[in-house]
Amino acid sequence: MISSLPRRRLVLDHTRGLYHFSIQGRTVCQGPMHLVYVRLALSSDASGRCFFQLVLSGHKLEPLVLVHLSERYEQMEYLGRHIARKLNINYFDCQPTSYRHVVRHRPLGAAFSPGIVLRKTGAYSKPASQSDLDV
Repeated sequence: MISSLPRRRLVLDHTRGLYHFSIQGRTVCQGPMHLVYVRLALSSDASGRCFFQLVLSGHKLEPLVLVHLSERYEQMEYLGRHIARKLNINYFDCQPTSYRHVVRHRPLGAAFSPGIVLRKTGAYSKPASQSDLDV
């Protein structure tokens, strides 16, 4: 695929707990891992039908739509949680407060965050120490 957009690169360094985002080899931002996440986004049309899409996003990151509009909530939620688990990043449901959020990384010193219902720890095993995504 040919594109006029400059090459973007997102590196998830799980060993150091940091992410690094660059465009054309120039650093745009870097920061702690808890600022990168997969979100299930909700939108609706004029007739009120709900559509969902999966978005990889984070602090100072350009949102990347992973899966476009679908009416199938359960499949999109499953896929979003699966992608987040494989990348070892946070997953957030389309609702601001939800027991379906999966928080793997938190800010240092944060015991509780509003809108997040705590789950059992150790539900997922840790994957490889670094993920490198070319976008």
